[in-house]
Amino acid sequence: MSEPLPVPPAVDTPPAPDRRATPEQLQRELEVARESPLVGFLLESLHGRVALLNDRRQILAASPGLVEALGPRWGGAPSGERPGEVFGCVHAPEGPGGCGTSPACGHCGLLLTLLGALDGPGPREGECHLSMRREGRWEAVEYHVTATRLLAGGHPLLAVVFRDISAERRREVLERLFFHDVANILQGLQGWSEGLSEGTVHAEDAARRILQLSERLGQEVHSHRRLLQAERGRLAVAPSVLQGGLVLQEVQDLLERHPSAGGRRLALLHAPGPASFVSDPDLLLRVVYNMALNAVEASGPEETVRLSFGWQGNRPRFAVHNPAVIPAAIQKRIFQRSFSTKAPRGRGLGTYAMKLFGENLLQGRVGFESGPAMGTTFWILLPPRLEAPGAAGHGRA
Repeated sequence: MSEPLPVPPAVDTPPAPDRRATPEQLQRELEVARESPLVGFLLESLHGRVALLNDRRQILAASPGLVEALGPRWGGAPSGERPGEVFGCVHAPEGPGGCGTSPACGHCGLLLTLLGALDGPGPREGECHLSMRREGRWEAVEYHVTATRLLAGGHPLLAVVFRDISAERRREVLERLFFHDVANILQGLQGWSEGLSEGTVHAEDAARRILQLSERLGQEVHSHRRLLQAERGRLAVAPSVLQGGLVLQEVQDLLERHPSAGGRRLALLHAPGPASFVSDPDLLLRVVYNMALNAVEASGPEETVRLSFGWQGNRPRFAVHNPAVIPAAIQKRIFQRSFSTKAPRGRGLGTYAMKLFGENLLQGRVGFESGPAMGTTFWILLPPRLEAPGAAGHGRA
């Protein structure tokens, strides 16, 4: 098993000043940006997505490439917004001063790059992993950012270049995860096959284990194919009538075959209320299974993982609880595609897939609570009924 990443220190105070320019100062800076030949030259010569910021991290000008990338949600007319606010970062509204001032911002690669560039001469570089909401959809985007301090009309400014590396990171993450998981399964198949050939294992035990590993291999291939389709917007939902208790039972059956589940106790809790609802069975199973597998992997031997189904008003809700606590410093990064607490880059797609499938496709909300007194609970709150044009249920219940 790979060595875990070091846990970053907790951030209990806003990581950056929340002061903004006064309306008069901002107007002067906007005029400087519009009239400065240097600013015009930079925006025209630096191809791609470029922004010019003041020393309070407010956008004064943007290149056509950045305006196009941001789309109609911004309008392309800078008026002092900060980058996370125009990109739609989910953490921008959480701090007292907007982008850069929430606890989650303490680990933002863009913010750290901007602060570094303001501190001293020379360009600074970093990576920014953005979780965004656009037109009601949750998205993950990664940028390589370069920030350089300069003076224009006597005003200290920052020229920031954004290079979208989302496709590169997505390919890297998926390839490493897929090959890691497949290699582990193939190693197990080889071991049991050799034992069967050499007569060192019981034939019935070997046959059972080879069948289980073959099923897992098929599940991994199917899961990664669907994840790629979902990211590209090509995965259609197939609603069906489901039973909450049967979904929990199927997750339990899958977990009991997983090597990480050894010694952990699984408890299924089904609250009173209606038994059936409508959703996509395969996508929902993947979300709840990922929650349960994460809980099992975070739990110690003889600890209990609780899987529950119930109702919040007229909305079905699944939850998975385990006694472990997620450190406060990393809770805000849980759903980032390229972030993992368990291994180097290329692992940790489970929580990202929960968000991608659970919100963008199942039209629900995915979240978690974690603390010393409560342990950790991941949950998905589904809509009263999942609708898909032309979809027909297939009687999973």
